[in-house]
Amino acid sequence: MEGIGAFDDVFVQYIGENCEMWHSFVQLKSKTKQRVTMQQLLAGKGDFSLRKYYESYIEIEKKFNCSEEGVKLDGRIDESLFILYTNADVDQKLKSNKVLEIGEEEILTSGGSVLQFNEEEHKAIYERLQKLPKLREFLSRFRIFYSQADEKEMDRHIKGELQQSVEIPEDEGGFSLHVFP
Repeated sequence: MEGIGAFDDVFVQYIGENCEMWHSFVQLKSKTKQRVTMQQLLAGKGDFSLRKYYESYIEIEKKFNCSEEGVKLDGRIDESLFILYTNADVDQKLKSNKVLEIGEEEILTSGGSVLQFNEEEHKAIYERLQKLPKLREFLSRFRIFYSQADEKEMDRHIKGELQQSVEIPEDEGGFSLHVFP
């Protein structure tokens, strides 16, 4: 989807239980045998730069209920999630001790974990980026889905789900699935 900055890989719009419009903006990063570090998160550029995702968040916020031409989004930004989805692990120092309740975004997990920033455990991030006007709002809506399935694992995961859903036996010939980037 164009006009939404760094979150242009997957856009999911759905209606919640109370008929509110929810959105998930997802950026996919396949990084074999890498760890997401504090240095990468605080960098001005790069695949894991929080500043880059923050700038896209601000860009997307302007698309909600706007009257300009181009991409328009119904609903509210506070009913949206911004997800960085990766097969990379997260540096141990970044992992939170708090248990995060996963809601609708649970459909996006593939065996890994979810990191949500909080001011207590990620003080350095909040301090280094404190001059960004809507930092707290952004970080409250931003998640890193890490150690998720890579492309090959995802292929097996989706195939298994489809086989179960349509009740196709595993040894059934002729059934193949390929996930393309």
